[in-house]
Amino acid sequence: MNYNEYKNIIRATPETRGLGYEIVFMWLNPGRLPIGVISLNGCTDKIIRVPVEEVNPHSDGKNIVPVIGVAQETFAGNTSVTDIILPSGIQKIGRAAFSGCTALERITIPKAVKVIGADTFKDCISLRDIYYEGTPEEWNRIEVIGDKREVEFGGLVPGSPVQEIVSERLIRSPGNAALKLANIHFRCELPNAKNAKHFFVRMGHKDMTKLFERKL
Repeated sequence: MNYNEYKNIIRATPETRGLGYEIVFMWLNPGRLPIGVISLNGCTDKIIRVPVEEVNPHSDGKNIVPVIGVAQETFAGNTSVTDIILPSGIQKIGRAAFSGCTALERITIPKAVKVIGADTFKDCISLRDIYYEGTPEEWNRIEVIGDKREVEFGGLVPGSPVQEIVSERLIRSPGNAALKLANIHFRCELPNAKNAKHFFVRMGHKDMTKLFERKL
C-alpha cells in the first residue's frame, strides 16, 4: 500500500488509549520526564496508534508528557495486530518490541530511531510495508542488530601487548530478517511531525543521553 493511501488510514484511526507507560530516562523530577509504552494492558485492537502524548505515571495524573519510546517486548507475541502507527516523536525502540507479531503488515518508523535492536521484528512473517520518516541515506545509517561475531582471546603475543585470537565464530541472528523483505517507503510524514519533541542530555558538546536511559 503506498503512503498516500495509508495516510487515510492514519487519519481515520484515533490514538490508542489505556496503554501502559514508564519513564524512559532517569533524571530529576521523574513526573515531568517523557515516557515510553511498556505494555498493551490487554488492548486487542488490530490497528494501534501510539499517542503523541500521555499522562506521566509519576505525576499523579497532572502532567501530560511526550511519548518517545517503545519498551522491549511490548508487542511480543501479539498475533492480532496488523498495523502499528508510531508518531514522529518516538526515538527509542527496545529489543524484541514486535517479536512474534505474525499478523503485523504495516508499521511507521520515525527518523529519530537510530538503533533497531536484536529480534525486534523476529517472526513478523506478514510484514509488507514500512513507512519511514527519513531518507534512504538516513535509513541506511540505522544500526540494525543482527549477526554477532564472537572472538575468544588467548595469551599475549610474545613481545607484544596484543592478545592472540584463539577462535572466532559468527552467530546468526535472523530476528530482523523481515526488514529486508518489506517494502520501505521513504519521506513519509508521520503524526505530529511538525511538533515532535525529542529528549537529549548533553554536557558541553557531548551527548550523554545513553548514560541516563532506563532499560525498559
